[in-house]
Amino acid sequence: MLTYEELKETFCDLFPDVMGEEFEGYEVKTMPVVKRGKTLDGFTFSPKNSVKAPTVQPTYYFEDIYKSYQSSRDIMVELCNVADSMKKALIKGRSISSGLNLDAVKKNVVAELVNPGTASIYINDVPHRPFLDLCIIYRWVITSDDTGVYSSIIDNRLMDMTGLDEEELYSSAMKNTCRLLSPKIKSFDSVVRSVLRKNGQSEAQIRKTIGKTDPEKRVYMLTNKSGFRASSGIIFEEVREKIALKAESDYFIVPTSVNECLIVPVVSGIPPECLIEMLRESNECYLSDGEQMLSSSLYFCDADNFMISVFNMEEKIA
Repeated sequence: MLTYEELKETFCDLFPDVMGEEFEGYEVKTMPVVKRGKTLDGFTFSPKNSVKAPTVQPTYYFEDIYKSYQSSRDIMVELCNVADSMKKALIKGRSISSGLNLDAVKKNVVAELVNPGTASIYINDVPHRPFLDLCIIYRWVITSDDTGVYSSIIDNRLMDMTGLDEEELYSSAMKNTCRLLSPKIKSFDSVVRSVLRKNGQSEAQIRKTIGKTDPEKRVYMLTNKSGFRASSGIIFEEVREKIALKAESDYFIVPTSVNECLIVPVVSGIPPECLIEMLRESNECYLSDGEQMLSSSLYFCDADNFMISVFNMEEKIA
């Protein structure tokens, strides 16, 4: 089995051949990348000695590849998987931009929520604005399909390249996010049932495991088709209104990660202190590296006006 450093060296040597003749003249370019507060070994695949205007290149990380390699123990499997993904991203990038196409970027900018504390290492390098105790930043969705979402955080350099300012990015993201990352509000029961089905349980076993849930005790999950940055849905009043119609009550929002939120109607009777403790445990036990953590705050939404706020334990809930 290769060591991490041996994998990096082998990968850089073999990757151009695996990409094929279509990408002759390209090379692997490695560089450190600060991502969510960590410095990772990143690489792109781009033309040698290019003198063209800069373009957005998909970036991959050797840490992710090595983790997968530890399971597969087959370097060719990893090379082929990354090559397939890289080809799709590069070809899609060619089709939507020549250099950078302003209209293509404006139509594919989405909003993302981040915690300004965990994002402090890079927050000043990206256009952003406050939302509650969080920050809204922006992503350019390059492509989205059944294999996942390929996107790039829009930093100050990329913003300058597009010619857009933060206000224009915000305006575009408000139009695009619910279209490109369409929010879905699912009962938590249905999410659990889906997981159990994938694990091979029969409907009879599932009914025995879950039983019947009192409608007033029902909780929900805010997600989307790709499971990618779905927490951004709470930014939008129309999404908060749809949740209120489902909940038929004021409700708490538990930001379990950047990719989803748990929705708990006040009528469920679950005490907010229990939700805060659950969030604390989730952040400490399951999101300890900070990569997926959104917030340690519980949020509250009024079902009458759909206003969202950071919940204060001293508040009175009618």
